[in-house]
Amino acid sequence: MNTKVGIEKCPSYDPEALYRSLKKAVENAGAPDLAGKSVLLKPNILSDESPGKAVTTHPVFMEASIRLVREMGASRIFAGDSPGVQKPGFSGKVSGLGEAVKRCGAEWVDFTGKKIELPCPAGKVIRKFTLTQAVAEADVIISLPKLKTHQLMYFTGALKNTFGLIPSIAKSPYHVRFSRRESFAAMIVDLNLAVKPAYAFMDAVIGMEGPGPFAGNPRQLGLVLASSNLLAMDVAASEIIAYPPQEIPVSREALSRGYWLRDFSEIIYPGLTPGEVRISDFKKVPIKRNSSQLIDFILPKPLRKFNESRAAGPEINHKACIRCADCIRICGSQAISMRTADSAAGGKERGVVIDYHQCIRCFCCHEICKAKAIDIVKKPRNRRV
Repeated sequence: MNTKVGIEKCPSYDPEALYRSLKKAVENAGAPDLAGKSVLLKPNILSDESPGKAVTTHPVFMEASIRLVREMGASRIFAGDSPGVQKPGFSGKVSGLGEAVKRCGAEWVDFTGKKIELPCPAGKVIRKFTLTQAVAEADVIISLPKLKTHQLMYFTGALKNTFGLIPSIAKSPYHVRFSRRESFAAMIVDLNLAVKPAYAFMDAVIGMEGPGPFAGNPRQLGLVLASSNLLAMDVAASEIIAYPPQEIPVSREALSRGYWLRDFSEIIYPGLTPGEVRISDFKKVPIKRNSSQLIDFILPKPLRKFNESRAAGPEINHKACIRCADCIRICGSQAISMRTADSAAGGKERGVVIDYHQCIRCFCCHEICKAKAIDIVKKPRNRRV
């Protein structure tokens, strides 16, 4: 497999400058063969937010991607994504991605429509996925990730971006079934082995640092990346923000499969290298030094449960909460509910409550909360209004 990653500087979302930088990155990495093929572009739309928040792939980046793909001879170009809580007819209106796709003469597809069952014979933890039918309609899938931190997986990039091919709320059971970092990473790698995205363009012009992938802060990076090797791209991106790739669960798991790389040292950088553009003060999600794997084997179950109860978890900021109930809808373990309690003024008020006996600490509620009313804290308390 090609192990080249193209990294190019791009200081802003100026359309022409971004297009030239992305084209150069693709040329350095080796352009995909798209002549006469149907191409699905898969951006990152964790939540349909305005581009300035750096939650989603930028619409100008989408436009540049469509322009490049069209120049490479694609016969059909269509795009879409599926946020965690998505209603039928979702069009990426707030993020501007849906309009960008249509403006460029491409098609926007609704992932909540028809679905397919895709086998994964090489799967380690799962052998079949239920995905949007758009996967079956594409000859080539190109991932368009946004470089961001991630509370559960530390970093989210090209490989993690394919999780959006699972429609809407159907993602929640995967979080429940694979609640630990390592098992969730194995599922993500299985998904990529089943889908086999052919290429990735990464939007790292402005990334997200801090408590990502939703509640973090935009950070100017001024870069775009391109590669046909999604693991190599993720390794390059994590090194740019000073995350050791062997500490990223998805990258570590993908390397162990030997499909993309046998060793991180195999990656070739024809243009810039991660070391030349590294941002050492990038605010990251701290790596949890997991000595608990051994403890999990030797501790009795009650003590393991106690150990887990002391782990960092979500906590509701009731002053910021707008009671939209998205966190309740996204929670696959049914650990979150809306309850009525006595208020300080003597009346009754409704508020969100988390049952930490049920909570699996997947942090989906934190990801989906538009009001940024859910914090990840070391010792969460089950507070309510």
